[in-house]
Amino acid sequence: MMREKIRTLIADAIKDRSIEGYTPEFSVVPPENPAHGDYASNIALVLGKMLKKNPMEVAEELMKALEKSICHSEQSEESRALTGSLTDVLDDGGRWNIKVAKPGFLNFFLSDAVLLHELEKIVRNPDALGKSEIGEGKTVMVEYFQLNIAKRPHIGHIRSAIIGDALKRMLLSQGYNAISDTHVGDWGTQFGILLLGYKTAVADLHEREVVHDPFAELEEIYLAENTRVKDDPARRELAKEEFAKLEQGNEENKKLWQWMVEVSMKNLEASAARLGLLPFDEHKGESFYEDRMPPIVALALEKNIAQKKDDGAVVVDLNSEGLDDAVLIKSDGASTYLLRDLATIQYRQNQWHFWKNLYVVDVRQSHHFKQLFRVAELLGFEGVGASEHVSYGFIKTPQGGAISTRGGTGISLENVIDEAVEKARGIIWEKNPDLKNADEVARMVGIGALKYFDLSHHRESDIVFSWERALSFDGNTGPYLQYTYARLKSILRKAQVNKPPPSGRHSERSEESRELAGFLADARNDAISIDPLEHQIIVTLLCFPEVIEDALTIWSPHILAGYLYALAQNANEFYHTHPVLNEPDAEKKNLRLALVVAVAETLARGLSLLGIETPEEM
Repeated sequence: MMREKIRTLIADAIKDRSIEGYTPEFSVVPPENPAHGDYASNIALVLGKMLKKNPMEVAEELMKALEKSICHSEQSEESRALTGSLTDVLDDGGRWNIKVAKPGFLNFFLSDAVLLHELEKIVRNPDALGKSEIGEGKTVMVEYFQLNIAKRPHIGHIRSAIIGDALKRMLLSQGYNAISDTHVGDWGTQFGILLLGYKTAVADLHEREVVHDPFAELEEIYLAENTRVKDDPARRELAKEEFAKLEQGNEENKKLWQWMVEVSMKNLEASAARLGLLPFDEHKGESFYEDRMPPIVALALEKNIAQKKDDGAVVVDLNSEGLDDAVLIKSDGASTYLLRDLATIQYRQNQWHFWKNLYVVDVRQSHHFKQLFRVAELLGFEGVGASEHVSYGFIKTPQGGAISTRGGTGISLENVIDEAVEKARGIIWEKNPDLKNADEVARMVGIGALKYFDLSHHRESDIVFSWERALSFDGNTGPYLQYTYARLKSILRKAQVNKPPPSGRHSERSEESRELAGFLADARNDAISIDPLEHQIIVTLLCFPEVIEDALTIWSPHILAGYLYALAQNANEFYHTHPVLNEPDAEKKNLRLALVVAVAETLARGLSLLGIETPEEM
């Protein structure tokens, strides 16, 4: 990454200016205004404060040190390996492209030769776009899309599914061993409610050979009983008794439970597949941890971390830390979410030896996870410090209310997907009635619109869902990015340019692509000029791997989404102001075709990391 190359050069230059061997934290980022350079660093401001010197003076000293370091090869072995050819990184015909700007920034301007070299690498090997091995040997657990038995996924579940899937895709692209788990809610008092409702309805679905939609009938039974429990608190106690019997091994309840889980898991897998999620590596439900919970309770009591109350409840007192009582066992003997999650941490660490353990769960569970991590810490569990709650806000209706399934008021995920695809089909029919494979394109656009609408927001933000905004072909939307990609691919089809085919197969298109890469290699020595917009686009392309790294630093895909939108805006400006196929100058035409290839491939790769497909035509 270019950012790391510059960072390493700076680190070498400040060795003698650090305090007692301490290298301070400093930034290397693209400035908001391109006129201020391709990258800018605040290192002089940081050092000026540390050394109590004028930052402008420090910046001037560092600029000279960087020039000396590169010209005389006075670099560490690591720095030389990163920068490659020293004079290619920042030198343009002997003129240094580092400038000092008030109040003490170092601004770096990349030469045309460097940009053409980087563009050549993208065109020559587009499959390497955004990939790295930085995560090699590190396992990251990602838990998301935590559905409950007999409860249909609704639009509120979509955030966990989409954010978690995007994080897994990005982690895999960086070489991490990303392990996903749904952590299905197949245990707890809600199961007692379902069992009570099933028995009250005298249902026999589990004994029939053919049932048209058993999941729908189970959901109806659950909702009806949930309403009765709400109106009659005494029924909640009956539901607790049913779950307690299940925990104690009651044969009837266990048989019913196993059938309900099987029916619900089929529905979960169908929903995940339709949403286009990567396959889950684990489907460990809460029930999986049943026999792992008693030893944890015993350990907590033995270490005097938890106390057993007179009513039989087992509680960890965290009131002095502002975290209230953390209940492991309820007074009726039933286990809690907290206890099951403790068992989950222990299992995942023993099974996977994770580097990170992420829970993509809504912000309402923040208190639960604070309790969870604190109790796990008190118990001495490994991996607690590596466990994080990746919280997200709510999807709300245009009227401002949160969307919920309780009482059957939620909008089902299936209905949302159906409507998204149908609305996309209508828009496509209006814009391009002769489009081939219109139904498949409508599916890509509709589901892509849902995903991008979510991922374009910071995950912690509450968002108001709007069909008009999500499906618009203008602005920061999925259809806008997909349409930009399709337009670029149209140019390449007309020019008979595409990326080389896999497995070393040869074709006219692969030959065209190789010729473009060869042209770019020669262009570095032929002093072909790049105009400001072309310069800006190539610099933006260089930032792609850095953006993935930044998104994973805070576990928020909106950083990648924002980058792709900015790239698409540049591409559309380029499309309207720079002729490609009709450009009479052969060198300019080849350069612009190479830019179209690189931008199209980057958009496709970036959208793929967000779980969004890219139709070739729209």
